[in-house]
Amino acid sequence: MKNYLLIVFLIFVLQSWVKANDIFEFEIDGVSIGESLLKFASKETVISAISNQQYPNDKYTIFELDKIVKTKNYEYLGATTKKNDKDYIVTSISGIINYKELNECLNLKSQIQNFVENVLIYDDKEEVEYVSQDGESKVYGVQYYLKPYPSNEAILINCYHFYDHVERQRNLSVSANSESFAEFLINEAYK
Repeated sequence: MKNYLLIVFLIFVLQSWVKANDIFEFEIDGVSIGESLLKFASKETVISAISNQQYPNDKYTIFELDKIVKTKNYEYLGATTKKNDKDYIVTSISGIINYKELNECLNLKSQIQNFVENVLIYDDKEEVEYVSQDGESKVYGVQYYLKPYPSNEAILINCYHFYDHVERQRNLSVSANSESFAEFLINEAYK
C-alpha cells in the first residue's frame, strides 16, 4: 500500500509558503490547470491519450493523463481541455486512488482535507453525502470553493463507494476544476 501521507503533501504544490487561493497554484502529479499538455508530451502522444469515455455534450475532451505523465501517487490521472483547443490547455485535473473498505477512503479523505485546510484560502466549504446520479454508488465528499458564489471553481475530494452489486472499483478522487469546466459539469455535460 502506498504511503498516503506522502500523497497528501504531494497533491498540491504551492508557489510559496503562504496560503494559496488560486487554483493555478496547485498541481496533481506535476500538472496544473492552465498548463498545456504539450509541455509534457508531443502532440501525437497527447492525441493518443484521448479517452474512449467522453461527455455526451462534447465541449470538453477527456484525456487519460497517466498515458502522458508518469503518475507518482495515483492509479489513474485524468485531465480535460476545451474541445479543439490546439494548445491543449488543462481545464480540470483529477487523480484516483482505488480502495476496498469505506473507512480506508474516509480516513484518507480526512487527511487530505486537513492538509488542504492548512494550505488553502477558500471562500466556502461544502460537505456532501449523496447517492450518485446513476444510483450505483454513494458519494462522500467535500468541495472547497476558491471564489465567492456564483463561481464553482473548486478543489474536490470524493469517495465513490460503489455498491456491492456494481462491478466497478471503489475510489477516492482528488480533483481541481476551473470555473468554466465546473459550469460545464453542472449545466451542460449530461444534457
